[in-house]
Amino acid sequence: MGYRICLFDLAGIRTAADRSSFRLLRIASIASAGASAGLLVSLQGAQPAGWAAAAAVGAAIGYWIPGVWLEARAARRRIEILADLPAMLDLLQISVRGGMGLQAAWATVAESMRGGGDSLAEEMRRIDLDVSFGSGWSAALAKASDRTGIGELRSLGSLMGQTERFGSDLARTLEVMADSRRHEELQSVEERAHRASVKVLFPLAALMLPTTLLLIVAPLLLLLFEALMKATA
Repeated sequence: MGYRICLFDLAGIRTAADRSSFRLLRIASIASAGASAGLLVSLQGAQPAGWAAAAAVGAAIGYWIPGVWLEARAARRRIEILADLPAMLDLLQISVRGGMGLQAAWATVAESMRGGGDSLAEEMRRIDLDVSFGSGWSAALAKASDRTGIGELRSLGSLMGQTERFGSDLARTLEVMADSRRHEELQSVEERAHRASVKVLFPLAALMLPTTLLLIVAPLLLLLFEALMKATA
């Protein structure tokens, strides 16, 4: 249960109603996949033991598919937040340089991120709410890091806490962190592009090889067939 709740948080599914809906969807998926597999095998004339085995396999698949969707949603949300993080840091440091207080700047940036980076804006609003109720920036961002699985938020909280404690230049710190995050994101995109190019080779080879063999072998077979026909005549 703990793992499931954690995965719900990573996927951005917060309310009890949404989590209950997912559980009901998983139960329906288990029942429908198990029944469909059992019915399909029974139509083939299998024994009851075969029906039960097929139903068990179908139920396992029905349990697995919603979990895959939930993990994919969590991964997609994490990528979205990481992609929006440099822009958020840039806006935050511009607001701070403009003379706004940190909490006012944070609330302003959270509102401006709506529509373009909804996942990050949602987390920023929750952080702002935690800070408004007395939590420190370091603790609030650490909680956000746990909810999203993004360690950069914890690092940002530590930097903001040190800035408040020692009075260092927050705008400069945010600028450096934004540049660092943008560089890391560029490297990550390049790595994913390289991996994608390698993965494309396998389906490309699977599609091109039969076509190439057909173009090479088919004329040879036609010539061989004509030669055999002439020899037979």
